[in-house]
Amino acid sequence: MDVIRVLAVTADKEFAAACERILPDRGDIRVISAISVGEAIDILGSETQVDCIVSDHDLPDTDSVAFLEVVRAQAPTLPFMLCTSEGCEAVASRAISAGVTDYLVKERHENQWERLATLITDAVRYYRNQCDLVDVEARAKTHLNAAHDSIGIVQDDEIAYLNDGGVTDIYGGDRGQMSNDSIADVLLSDDGTSISHFLDAVQSGSRTLDHCNGKLIAANGVHKPVEITAARVMWAEAPAVILILRDVNQQKELHLTNRAIDEAPIGITIADANQPDNPLVYANDKFSELTGYQEEDVVGQNIRFLQGESTEHSPVAEMRAAIDAEEPVTVELQNYRKDGTKFWNRVTIAPVTDATGEVTNYIGFQEDMTERVEYQRMLRRFQRAVESAGHSIYMTDPDGTITYVNPAFERATGYDSDEIVGQTPRVLKSGEMSDEYYERLWATISSGNVWEEEIQDQRKSGDVYYAHQTIAPLTDDNGEIEAYVAVQQDISDRKEREFKLRQYESAVEDAKELIAAIDEEKHYLFANEAYRDFHGLDNESVTEMTLGDGIGPDVYETVEPYLQQAFDGETINYRMTRTRPTRTDRTFDIRYYPLEDDTGHVEGIVATMHDLTEQIEREQHIASLDRMLRHTLYNELTVVLGHAEMLQNQDSDQVVELAMTIEKVADRILEQTDKQREIVELLLDPSDPTYLNLADVVDTAVKRVMTEYPDAEITVEVPADVQLLLIPELQRGVEELVENAIVHTGDAPAQVRITATKHATMVELKVIDNGPGIPPEERSVISGEVNIDSLTHSSGMGLWLVKRIMSRLDGDIQFNDAEPTGNVISLQIPAYR
Repeated sequence: MDVIRVLAVTADKEFAAACERILPDRGDIRVISAISVGEAIDILGSETQVDCIVSDHDLPDTDSVAFLEVVRAQAPTLPFMLCTSEGCEAVASRAISAGVTDYLVKERHENQWERLATLITDAVRYYRNQCDLVDVEARAKTHLNAAHDSIGIVQDDEIAYLNDGGVTDIYGGDRGQMSNDSIADVLLSDDGTSISHFLDAVQSGSRTLDHCNGKLIAANGVHKPVEITAARVMWAEAPAVILILRDVNQQKELHLTNRAIDEAPIGITIADANQPDNPLVYANDKFSELTGYQEEDVVGQNIRFLQGESTEHSPVAEMRAAIDAEEPVTVELQNYRKDGTKFWNRVTIAPVTDATGEVTNYIGFQEDMTERVEYQRMLRRFQRAVESAGHSIYMTDPDGTITYVNPAFERATGYDSDEIVGQTPRVLKSGEMSDEYYERLWATISSGNVWEEEIQDQRKSGDVYYAHQTIAPLTDDNGEIEAYVAVQQDISDRKEREFKLRQYESAVEDAKELIAAIDEEKHYLFANEAYRDFHGLDNESVTEMTLGDGIGPDVYETVEPYLQQAFDGETINYRMTRTRPTRTDRTFDIRYYPLEDDTGHVEGIVATMHDLTEQIEREQHIASLDRMLRHTLYNELTVVLGHAEMLQNQDSDQVVELAMTIEKVADRILEQTDKQREIVELLLDPSDPTYLNLADVVDTAVKRVMTEYPDAEITVEVPADVQLLLIPELQRGVEELVENAIVHTGDAPAQVRITATKHATMVELKVIDNGPGIPPEERSVISGEVNIDSLTHSSGMGLWLVKRIMSRLDGDIQFNDAEPTGNVISLQIPAYR
């Protein structure tokens, strides 16, 4: 191979000297140097043979990219090696676009001179073999069109050629508008004068290279400030001037971009989109710090060298698909450093396009996400634990605003996460806790301490619930509180059990009935106050006594057989009169209930003693009253009625009128007597409840009333499928209400409507009439404010009868006024008993 003549263009004397000294030792290479682009252009235009250019980036009169664009305009295949001390993305990208042969960073390679010599040798060999086969002008246009700068070729003040960037800037991308325009029509010097005088010096050869600032005039009249570099070249075998136009504002932005990329806190790489397998042409220092690979190790390789055994296929496939589609993409995947250690890498790849929209490069951002991924994994594990926790958990910011609630909190409070996040725990306040409680709470947690207390909070439904609550402050590395976390254990069931137990204890202790319990050895387990008082027992020592000690040997002998039956598992009920010295005898209804353990074994007995003494006396009094009414009053009134009938047979009108009055009064008295007898019967011998059809009961009552009052208008709206646990006396109550409505209607036609409505826990039977309102003294019968003895006529006693019937059903009676007149009497009958 013939001697290779290299032109080294650099203002760095040491680098120039090194090229002249070292490269000849690495091959048959001869080096000549130029300290500026102007000097280099002069050498290229002389008779001196140059086989390859090695150029530094920072040159006194312009940069290496502008120099490369000048070279490519007239020598599009001449090998051009760019050596720079800066690993700058912009330099690499712009140089590659302009057709640089190769790109090296000085001092990055220990064997950089061997590498440079090899690159020069290989490039020159290829150049010599292919140079005669290339259409120089077509290749030059290809390089110039790919350049980032706007470039024009001027001959005799006319534009001979504009690259794609220039056409875009001046004609909006439409080459059809070009028509041998004068350069003066589209470019002005910075002071507004013609650019021609600036070009004359270059085109005449008095100056090889020159610079000035100017304004580019677009077809739409917009003036764009540009930096103009002019150099003398040969174009189409004729002298010409090449103009390299750079947007001044864009240059400033580009400079900032370069610094941002070089100094970025994340790894950045640039890949060539136009070469097979998209090799890297640039990697910043942070990439080297992240991966352990130096730029010289990775330039020329596809970035897949970071992949390894644990790298998942799906994110790699996603990146490949995006690159093929020339679209941006972001993935997270596991990569490998140079030393083999794994790390989680957040990779973002975006296409970079030129002025024509063609993708020239791919820029990649590499961010070490290992700590974040591990932290997120820990958070996910923690979140799964919190989400699955049975206790309510919520978090707030330092101001108390809720930022998170777990599903158990949603279930416990009834608030969805979307409803509660952004609010404060005040929405849970039930009003049961004092202000002093919350003041102590906030004082505790705001000072960095943990709070643990019981609280009564309120659910969304308004229900109050009890919780055992722990609130802990979460601090940052500086000890500052950045959040609070609260854990609530719903203890409502426990509190309810405790409350009921206290109620039971209180109810048992305060009950009027005598209640006690014994174990298998007949020792007292407990005895309430009424039991202790009746038997004269001391509260402190009762559990040390046996049942025989408490009730005496004679009584114990009587009850012992019943006790044995209870210990055999039976529930026992019997009556017994107990005598006490100096006190009246008392008759009790006594019941024994077996106490069984989990296996069914009877380990004790609970006894209740209900005092029947007053009830028995009351029954006796009622029976006496009934006999009196039936025997005495009934007989006397029968005589009155008999004489009244005799008086009616007299001729005197006055006698007849008096007789009729006597008869009416007697009828009312008899009616009261009959109703009082019904009440007495109800009290003495109440019927047992049985399931009856409500419609049948109402129909039977209505039929009986209609027999006596056939002109009354009675409407029944009772469903036929209502079965309730009733007593037969309910029919008499309905009769009473309907008859009472008819009798008190007056001269107007009586209208009565009976309806039944099903509710969740009861059936409401209404009797609605159009009569006058029920007087207050009769309504007071329902409330019990007036004694039954004060009633002066039978309707009040009838209401009292209905009240007693409803009491037997565990129901209620209410009434209201109907509109515009009349009464609505409501019987509320339990649906389940």
